[in-house]
Amino acid sequence: MTRVLSLLLLVQFPALAAEPPAPPVFDTQGRTLGPPLSERVTGYEIDARLDPATHALTGQETITWRNRSGEPQATLWFHLYWNAFKNDRSTFYREAKVMGGVRDEDASSPDFPEREPDEWGYSNVKALRVKGGADLLPTLRFEHPDDDNAEDQTVFTVTLPEPVPPGGGVTLELQWEARVPKVIARAGRSDSGFYLMGQWFPKLGVLEVPPEGGATSPRWNCHQYHSASEFYADFGTYDVRVTVPRTMKVGATGVLVERRENPDGTHTLRYHQDDVHDFAWTASERFEVLEDVFRSPGLPEVGLTVLLDPKHHRSGPQLLAATKASLEHYGRWWSPWPYPHLTVVAPPTDGTAAGGMEYPTFITAVGRAEPGEPRDFLIWQTVAHEFGHNYWQGLLASNEFEEPWLDEGVNSYGTYKLCLAENVRVNPADFFPHPLRGLVGPLFAQDWDERERMRGMSGPRENSPIIQAAWKYRTKGDYFRNSYGRTQVTLFALEQWVGEETMARILRTYVERWKFRHPRGEDFFAVANEVSGQDLGWFFDTFFRGTGTLDYAVDSLSCEKPAGKKGFFDDGQGGLLRVEREPRGPAKDEAVNRCEVQVSRRGDIRLPVDVKVTFEDGSSRVERWDGQERWRHLYVERTGEGSGIQQVELQGINVLDTHPANDSRTKKLSGHVAVSLFGWTTYVGQMFSTVASLLF
Repeated sequence: MTRVLSLLLLVQFPALAAEPPAPPVFDTQGRTLGPPLSERVTGYEIDARLDPATHALTGQETITWRNRSGEPQATLWFHLYWNAFKNDRSTFYREAKVMGGVRDEDASSPDFPEREPDEWGYSNVKALRVKGGADLLPTLRFEHPDDDNAEDQTVFTVTLPEPVPPGGGVTLELQWEARVPKVIARAGRSDSGFYLMGQWFPKLGVLEVPPEGGATSPRWNCHQYHSASEFYADFGTYDVRVTVPRTMKVGATGVLVERRENPDGTHTLRYHQDDVHDFAWTASERFEVLEDVFRSPGLPEVGLTVLLDPKHHRSGPQLLAATKASLEHYGRWWSPWPYPHLTVVAPPTDGTAAGGMEYPTFITAVGRAEPGEPRDFLIWQTVAHEFGHNYWQGLLASNEFEEPWLDEGVNSYGTYKLCLAENVRVNPADFFPHPLRGLVGPLFAQDWDERERMRGMSGPRENSPIIQAAWKYRTKGDYFRNSYGRTQVTLFALEQWVGEETMARILRTYVERWKFRHPRGEDFFAVANEVSGQDLGWFFDTFFRGTGTLDYAVDSLSCEKPAGKKGFFDDGQGGLLRVEREPRGPAKDEAVNRCEVQVSRRGDIRLPVDVKVTFEDGSSRVERWDGQERWRHLYVERTGEGSGIQQVELQGINVLDTHPANDSRTKKLSGHVAVSLFGWTTYVGQMFSTVASLLF
């Protein structure tokens, strides 16, 4: 741990070394010790079988659902996510074409989506009935609540013969069959035999009860699968059996509680976990398996399983180290992570589209054949980010369809804090294979930390506000920019405004108050106002709801060389003395430097900023400018050696400035110009990493 953040931790936890281990929250079967942590609206018992020869997945599930509203419910809403990959008429692909593609496929080709016949995927419900009662399959109807696309089949409803009364429940029995798609958007299969099963089973939507989400009466929140959105579900209990060929190694959400060898050459693995809102799993014959345990005084013990391709063997120790660091920091900053087990998957190179994704107690990261040392930027940041989701999406279960920033953006801010604390830096040389690192690497030698990386995130932000439904952004880039980077930088600006310690208390209070529930953005804002003791509505209106541009600049800096006075001056005796120039050769400590600085507000957002003037002798002064006018002149006159101005820089929450290169001016070229190119170099580095993985 480094810098101020490390000092804060020492202050907050002075007796850390003396603390005993925290008592477990769950037993070794993944069952909660004590009362439920969540409302447990749903319960799933799933039995699934994978046939790798045909990429077929068949399953049956028993679903229990409780009506937590005050009104009878006769209609149930379900997600059937994999039908997004059924054909090019789905809302997923229709939007992807307009928005420029999905996270792993570019839509610029006129043939997009370019899929072979066996690369499409789908899910078909074969049977659905009330347990011991009515057949519901004849009532199944596909819905499209978000658009007019009648060909989309990612949401369906069924009608019960008798409504579920308030506080009552219903148990359903369902059978389905699916074809696993070629890996895309967080799920699927690769040619090397890797399978990632995400959003893979028929799944209930969320019945929201007033005042949740602004609802005035009970309503189902069950959005279609959009190309730029993730997910939303109720907490409950999952008990899942997975049957695969005996040669395949499996990892999954929750705790492995049973393994059974079958006479047909398969084995069945049973996993269980209480108080989660989703379940994912992976399988491959090629996995290398690493096991470890996270232990730290005062935090719950967590069993760790890392699954990675043997080609990425050298990434294993860093995957484990990054996971432990994430459990440590996040557990102390926000709330101890309660679950007993975490699975980390690093997909093979041909399955990278499934990397960088999160599910409860299960994340996918990145593996590299030749990771950088001592901390590979891609490995550490991906692990920190995906595990961080186990708070903002895992514990808090925010609605990623409607408010993606509340998970992705808050989590990106947390990733920044962890990488800064662990001194995770970007070294472009690490993106070259070893034979070239020693030769070409020095040409690209840099040492950027997370603070500097944020400066490369600035750019035009007037297209969309941060607060917007995921599928309503104009382009894929617009979605990512606002939901991830812009929110991260805006939260850092909030930290600058309220102070680092207050910001830490805001996040800790938010997690403790809203975990195992479904908070909205307004809930986060209310906590920020409460903890800070300020009305921050102006901040949230300006930067989360607004689309204005913040751009302050140092326009000019000029200084006269030491010069004498000209004109009439009081002589101190009641008379006037005319001076054309000072006597020649004045002493250096009497020489006068006269400097003029002009600063301006080029954007429409008005905020106070500090103008810091640094002199040649190393001293400085700061003057507050309210930023209301379009420009302001500052005049500085000092005597003595080293009295000239060396640099002028604008400070405050100008981390949100869209053009950081003009926030400072020196007698020499400002270093911020080079830093502003960082966003571009990061993408170049990622390209090098991908190419290196494919070639070596």
